[in-house]
Amino acid sequence: MADENNRLNGLSDDLRQAFVVMKNEVTKYARGRKLLIFAALTALVLAVVTAALVIWGDGLGDSSANLGYLYVMIMSILVLIAVTLFASTALVSEFEERTALILFTKPIRKWTIFLGKFAASLLVTVGFVVIYYLIVIALSLIGPGYVDGAIFTSLGLAVCYTFGCAGIGFLISSVMKKASTSSILTFFTLALLLDMLLAVVVIAAHIDNPWYVITYASGDILNVLNPSEVVHVARSAAVMAVWGFATAAIAYLLFRKRDF
Repeated sequence: MADENNRLNGLSDDLRQAFVVMKNEVTKYARGRKLLIFAALTALVLAVVTAALVIWGDGLGDSSANLGYLYVMIMSILVLIAVTLFASTALVSEFEERTALILFTKPIRKWTIFLGKFAASLLVTVGFVVIYYLIVIALSLIGPGYVDGAIFTSLGLAVCYTFGCAGIGFLISSVMKKASTSSILTFFTLALLLDMLLAVVVIAAHIDNPWYVITYASGDILNVLNPSEVVHVARSAAVMAVWGFATAAIAYLLFRKRDF
């Protein structure tokens, strides 16, 4: 009984330390102006799309699904930029800036450091995704006057995609030596490399539906808003979640063994 209580107390202390790491990481984002930069970028995207609709288009229209489709078209790029800013440098920065020399000497386990940093990047990125969708929902109420239920499904898929991309960002960050290199590699991996490999595999193996690739599955974030598209929501969500769990697990194993 005493051993079980000690384990529970140890786990509680580890989670408390992970929460402290998460708060410190978010504070670092704010002080480094990453939060401000990404918030400004997101606001700019919303402003440009809205201005284009109001000034050159037919306004917000009368279809919530069509309106949501126009705004969600940019979601994958926004997630990519967010992961590049917040996830790709989370681990490598500790080694590049030598702050890990101090951090690792403290009575704190590496898994709590990893969990805190992963939670921080995920919290910030998902937070921006949710805010973005809330604004789209508000515009749907202002324009068409109703909200299409598919927008909530799209939001759920976007969160799954954020989780999957964060895992990939942490995996790259766990092996890089410089934050700048990690950021560049993360961006090009998610923006180009995976799609290029996907194209090669599709052509070479004559595969018509590579549903197991995260970038392919992420297409359903947008497709779900198009009634003419056949969308496998549960499968796409599961694929993106598996990518997140698998890459995050590998990233932790590499981070745990890493030393100066």
